[in-house]
Amino acid sequence: MQRLARGLWVLQDQPLTDVERAVLLQKHLCGPQAGLVVSGVRGLELLRLPVGGTEPWVLGVLSRGRQPRKQVAPRSAADGLVAAQQRVELLWTDHRVQSQQEGIRIAKSHGLPDLEGPWGSRIAHPLESLARLALILPPWRITACLDALLSTRFCVLGTSQPLTFSRGHLEECLQSLPPHARGVIRLHRAWRDARSPCWSPAETLARLVIDRHGLPEPALNHAVDVAGRTFILDLAWPGARVALEYNGAVHAQEIGQYRDEMYRLSLLRDAGWDVTVLTWDDLRNPARRETWLARLRRTLG
Repeated sequence: MQRLARGLWVLQDQPLTDVERAVLLQKHLCGPQAGLVVSGVRGLELLRLPVGGTEPWVLGVLSRGRQPRKQVAPRSAADGLVAAQQRVELLWTDHRVQSQQEGIRIAKSHGLPDLEGPWGSRIAHPLESLARLALILPPWRITACLDALLSTRFCVLGTSQPLTFSRGHLEECLQSLPPHARGVIRLHRAWRDARSPCWSPAETLARLVIDRHGLPEPALNHAVDVAGRTFILDLAWPGARVALEYNGAVHAQEIGQYRDEMYRLSLLRDAGWDVTVLTWDDLRNPARRETWLARLRRTLG
């Protein structure tokens, strides 16, 4: 028996996950007719969006060439994100609901359409959750979440109906949010940087670094036919036959993945493609970052 909230108990041997706790509270806090939906970090995690923090160097790199704006202090934003990750955020949609219970925050929904969640629950629209978290999320993380929304065919855990978000739908929802709210203003700024198809937050970050250094915008996940096979290049400039590939941890940890990647790169290079492979250190380390940026400047003219 586990305590869910004051007056609510769960019969389960294993500890509840954060997502399970949020869903159960959405369904049972204040009664099943309360019209609550799961928002906040838990709501975005149900869609597997890349919510998270950042490293200190990113802000300086992405501020390059941009007019300075008043920013939330990094430590304050990081502390705010930790607090958001530890609480359950719910929105009421029909009738006002309040709760003074610790670790639970309830607010009024802005009225965007909610989504089907696991086990009969309801999830707040991701743009509503992002707008409410925008002041504590790093701007590039907001853009990465928007890239994912534009690019992904979602299947929420515990549901069977695939879910996609068109650019037109997301733009319409953005216009429905309160235009002068600080989080909404920040969400609109991030939206201007959103692109598709983009399936990795590291790809989003690499693209933004390229943009801030004044280089041409790449095509994303560009399909190339080589030796009777189709390969997808993370960031490409097809006219110049230049590409960047980002390799995450899986390429270093899985020997089979590494071998396939080396073979793929050899075929692409034999076909005349100039492919540079990046890792996180190539983004983070100033000297390594300047090396591949300088190479792009030379090859792209």
